[in-house]
Amino acid sequence: MGHVIVKAIIRGKGEYIGELLVDTGASFTVLPLELAERILHKTPYTVELKLGDGRKVKAKVFIGEIEIENRRGPVRILAFPKAQPVIGVDTLETLGLKVDPTTGKIEKTEYYMLYI
Repeated sequence: MGHVIVKAIIRGKGEYIGELLVDTGASFTVLPLELAERILHKTPYTVELKLGDGRKVKAKVFIGEIEIENRRGPVRILAFPKAQPVIGVDTLETLGLKVDPTTGKIEKTEYYMLYI
């Protein structure tokens, strides 16, 4: 299928616009800590996150809003130093989006529970 890249707008106390990799093997959206601290709202939570290469890292939990394909909604975003930015499945499901494995494109689904 190759890589799936989407244009995302991430908002909180600031805004970030960029093209991010969609990782259907990742539960959560992840950003570098430096970026998250600048644009998102911090929570008091920290979690242990297992990376694709098997390493475990401590990640801080932030909240914000994300917009992809003209859909926006609230999301939890995990952050740690020098993290590779990715969009995870939790964010896709929140927005009612999915990856079509035959085309490698993002598609809208009928799941709109948190869609604003």
